[in-house]
Amino acid sequence: MSSRLKTDKKRLMDFSRIEKFHPYKTFLFFALLGSTVVFMTVTFLYLTSLSKTLPLVNFKLPKPFFLSSLLLLFSSYAISKSVAAFREDAMKKLLLSFAVTLLLGLAFSLSQIYGWKKLIDSGFMLQTQSRISYLYIISGIHFLHVVAGLIVLLVMTISAYLKSKDPVKSLLYFSSEYQLTKIELAVIFWHFVDFLWLGLFLIFLFTF
Repeated sequence: MSSRLKTDKKRLMDFSRIEKFHPYKTFLFFALLGSTVVFMTVTFLYLTSLSKTLPLVNFKLPKPFFLSSLLLLFSSYAISKSVAAFREDAMKKLLLSFAVTLLLGLAFSLSQIYGWKKLIDSGFMLQTQSRISYLYIISGIHFLHVVAGLIVLLVMTISAYLKSKDPVKSLLYFSSEYQLTKIELAVIFWHFVDFLWLGLFLIFLFTF
């Protein structure tokens, strides 16, 4: 009887945790899971295609791809400071975290575009070979994820900035669990696109 009560209690605790899990976090979890499946599938197809194609002669990953990897890594560190800033009611620190992340994210995007331009200038077009095609496709899909993150972050930054101008709105902003949840979700998503790119970059680095 005692073991049954313990089992029932454990089930109730598990259900309680599920109920407390914010629906937005659930949505993000499944969205990231879907993105992971897409990237894993395309990357698997890329890796299996390597045995069917000859290595490219005189090919090197464009240097902007190396720079963009560093930029995204620093941006991930910058946005990680936003949750602590929110909990401290530090609007200036929060806006600084958002702004630096936006700038580094934008720099990453421009660096990626320049990297594609370098590929085209070197004669490596989308249709050159399957390896090059996958490089464009995979990095392009990731680029869209970053752009989506930048748009969301820009909206959050503008919203926080406008509320900072009004003491009452600023107080309500930092009192809102909803705002904290949005920031936490943005941080999770940005870390996801960061470490995803680093993994993809290493795969490209050692397979080209």
